[in-house]
Amino acid sequence: MLPKSKPCVAIALLINMVSAAISLADSDHIQIEKKIIKYIGSKEFGTFRADQRCHAGNKYLIYLIDNFDQDFNIVPEVRTSHGEMVERLLRSGRNDIDVKVLDTALGKGLALVINDLIDGACVDAVISSIPGSNYSYDQISSFFPDRVRITSENILYYRSALRKLLRNIAFDGFPSDKWLENVHANSNKLRNDARKFAFIEALGQFSVPVILPYGNLDTTTRGQTRSVNLLSLSSNAHVFSALDQKGKRVPGYPYSPLGSGDEQAFYDVIECPHPEDPLRASLDINDDGHFEYTFVRSGNIPYQDDHGKLSFAPPVLSRDAFKNLMARLRNDTHCRLDEEIVLTAGQYRQVASACSFSVDTTKLKSYVWLNSPKHGRFFSFEAHCRERGEIIGTSVIPPNKIKELLPPQKTISR
Repeated sequence: MLPKSKPCVAIALLINMVSAAISLADSDHIQIEKKIIKYIGSKEFGTFRADQRCHAGNKYLIYLIDNFDQDFNIVPEVRTSHGEMVERLLRSGRNDIDVKVLDTALGKGLALVINDLIDGACVDAVISSIPGSNYSYDQISSFFPDRVRITSENILYYRSALRKLLRNIAFDGFPSDKWLENVHANSNKLRNDARKFAFIEALGQFSVPVILPYGNLDTTTRGQTRSVNLLSLSSNAHVFSALDQKGKRVPGYPYSPLGSGDEQAFYDVIECPHPEDPLRASLDINDDGHFEYTFVRSGNIPYQDDHGKLSFAPPVLSRDAFKNLMARLRNDTHCRLDEEIVLTAGQYRQVASACSFSVDTTKLKSYVWLNSPKHGRFFSFEAHCRERGEIIGTSVIPPNKIKELLPPQKTISR
């Protein structure tokens, strides 16, 4: 579990460090991951301690590492990116969380967080929903030259050996060419995952936890599910696997005894009326009662009929169409309204004023449906909430979990 409250961490740099070259300005051709690996693998890094100087006010600072480039539609009216969705989930319902976005790969992002901490930044936690560090049990077994058989029943026994192996790969490279020839895994992927593991371990020395998803449905390797997330080997990683809406593990989704627990990863997308603007609607995508997205209505409007059943009215008249309607009515001495249209209550009041007829405010709700085939010449109604689909995947877990683990109204140590 994360601590209930803690100060942000700043690190006192040793003045006798030979390599003050952690700054990004040095040797631009050297990747930040390589700089940070070299730094956290040094003896000097092991002597660093939090100095408790940094107090960031009454807000948590969460670093979010994710992809903000690839867009998808939550509903047809709302297009977003994976990273934006995670950020909105992180912010919704909380005004005590600040987010620093790192739109990059997980390894580079973790290195950048460490770089900021070295420069004295305040960081309360790191979250990411970027998958890709999972291996099958056969692949994990191939890491050991005596060909031990690692399974879900004994992997905890081998945890220390796996941690040691990942540290060695991150800092010193692979044990040997012969060892690498016998490993059933992509060498670049394994080296990158070993570095991610080392970065997460290093962030633990800064008292900065890392919250991650265990992974989604993935391609199998030699017929086996990739059930072992190597990053979950770190004691500083909080890695959660998927539950469905009934609280059961989702078939085909990876998990292992190394995980930090199981969390809901399936949610209904709920559309509800915007509380202030009848031309808009809002979406709650994680069932927390807070809306992550707002959009302009363009489709049919849900409402409850007299029997409590969900029904639908035509789309509300657009602003341009309403302007044209008002222009026509002003030039029509009879103020004819024969067509079937849906207006907002505000639009209907303007029509009533232009046509000089009274409005029964007791019957006026948010919308007015004129000349309805189902309800007659005048029908006023309220929009109703409805389901618009599902969000499925472990990406929703880290932002939901971090809000659960960080109590509202941050307490500052004095």
